Order: sequence, then C-alpha cells, then structure tokens
Amino acid sequence: MSFFKYLKDSLWTILYFIVIILIINLILISSTALDKSLSDILYMNILIFSISLIFLLIDYIKWRNSYSGLRKALCNKEDIDRLLPNGEKLEQVLIREIIAFKNDEKLKKTNELINDLEEINDYITRWVHEIKIPLSVCELIADKIEEEELYDISEELRGELERINFLTNQVLYTSRASNYSEDFAIEEINLYTLVKSVIKNNMNSFISKKIEVEMDNLDFNVFLDIKWTFYVLDQIINNACKYTDVHGKIKIFAREDEESIKLFIKDNGMGISPKDIERIFDKGFTGDNGRKTTKSTGMGLYICKKIANKLNFNIEVSSQVSQYTEFKITFYKIADYFNVTKM
Repeated sequence: MSFFKYLKDSLWTILYFIVIILIINLILISSTALDKSLSDILYMNILIFSISLIFLLIDYIKWRNSYSGLRKALCNKEDIDRLLPNGEKLEQVLIREIIAFKNDEKLKKTNELINDLEEINDYITRWVHEIKIPLSVCELIADKIEEEELYDISEELRGELERINFLTNQVLYTSRASNYSEDFAIEEINLYTLVKSVIKNNMNSFISKKIEVEMDNLDFNVFLDIKWTFYVLDQIINNACKYTDVHGKIKIFAREDEESIKLFIKDNGMGISPKDIERIFDKGFTGDNGRKTTKSTGMGLYICKKIANKLNFNIEVSSQVSQYTEFKITFYKIADYFNVTKM
C-alpha cells in the first residue's frame, strides 16, 4: 500500500490535471504581456500545486486506511469479512458484492459436500452393521468345525474373522472420526478393565502366535470416552500382535504422576526404523514394516492420533529395530478433559 502504488493507480487523473494546468498556462502566456504577469502566473502555479499536493496526500491517507487492513488480512490469511471497505465508491461496492457472492457460492458447495459425506457415512454405518450378520454366521460355522475336531481350520478361520472384524470397525471409526464432537461421552473407567477388554477382543491373535501378555500396575481410574479410547488401544495392541513374532511378549503397564496417568504398551517385535518413526501417524503411511508383513492401510495410527488430539490425550512412540516398540499414552487428569466439551 505504498504512495507510489497510489500514484500509479491515479496516473490518468494526475495526467489529466497536469494537461489542464498546461493549457491554462499557455492561454495566459499567449494573451498577456509577459513582463507584467509572469510572476503572477508562477505564483498561481505554485499555489495550485501546493493545494493539489495537500489534497493528494489526504486522498492517499484515506485510500491507504480503506484497504490496508484488508490487504494485511489477506497476507496473513485471516478472516476478511469484518474488514471489507464500507464506502460507497464503485470499487468498494463491487468488492463487497464479489465477496458476498463468493461466500454464498462457497457455502452452497460446502453444504453439498456435507450432504454427500453424510450420505456416504450413513451408507458405511449401515454396511458395517449388515456385514456383522454374515460374520456372526461364520463364527457359528467355526464352532461347528471345532465340533468336528478340525481345530487347525477353525483357528485359521477365526483368525481371519477377527481380522475382518478389526478392519470393519476401522472403517466405521474412520467414517465417524471427522464428526467426533457429535458422538462422545466422558466417563470414569478403570484402566485395567478397559485394557482387559481390548486384550479379550484380540485373544485369537495372542493365541495363534502364542504371544505372552504381561499386565502390571493398571489399577487407575481415568476420565475418557470409552468407545473411542477402546478403538485407540485396540489399534495399538492389534499392531503389536501383528508385528511381534511367534512366542513374543507384550508388556502393558501404567505410571502416575501429578498431572497424568501414562499407559505403556511395549512389544519385543521387529521395531520401527528411525526414518519411519516420525511418520507413522501420517495419513496413509505404511513404512517398511507395513510393506513387508501385510497389506497395511496406513490409516489406523493416523485415526488414533486424530482421536487423541480431539480427546485431549497424547500418544508418543519409541522404538529400536529388532528390539522393541513402545507406545506411551498420556491421560491427563480430569481438569484437562473440560477442554473436550468446548470442541
């Protein structure tokens, strides 16, 4: 918003003014004795120039004040609606009308996208609930296979059913994650009870790979959203099973300090390489482990981090290749959870 920019925008007006003054000067010079009126003409030019300069500066200040706030907001990518020029000049009226038109256009497109996403979300929710029926039937078939003492086939079938259930739930939670604020309830729950239910949900994976689970010092009551926190723990423990070898070990324990309760989930599996560990929460990132062992979607930990941010708890990870992977989940004391209700 410099003075030179203003002069450039006002160039034709200034040139028009200069041409008019030149014409007036030529007429006066050609029709008057120079020895008597040259000083008067010079005085008139100085006076006109001085007055014009004063008006030019005043107009520049008004021009700068009218648009400087808007320009600054645009540069900083801030809200511009409250900074629109309120004058009645043509360009000011056009700016307001253009912004109003674009806002209406954006609102219309946003509403269309919201409606489309709601339709997709409704479809996914219905699909997940419908797919549970054939999964339950498959569970019954697995029971019948066990009755025939075909335990190897039954175990393999149950393992695949558990994986299908896990992926189905992942789809459901992914579809709901963006609208989390409409579906939460902070409750007090015992951490041991929650972890135990997650372990039970992954029991087939533990049994099939003969993984030892060690739980210690989990008798803490925490305030959290049970359903969403269950998903986070389920995802992390499922990953621990997936990337731990047969006869591996998973340790789950907690520590308390003045501000929080920290839950640790540590396995002795293949670990995460240093180049991958900073990106494991990125959307769609699978890393070397995901490409080596299974067709990973790269969405599970991304959704976990997204949920953690919204629920106001923290997830950190440390690892060493071929040694261990440890997730640390920090649940803050109750005062911090009041922030969740303000989302």
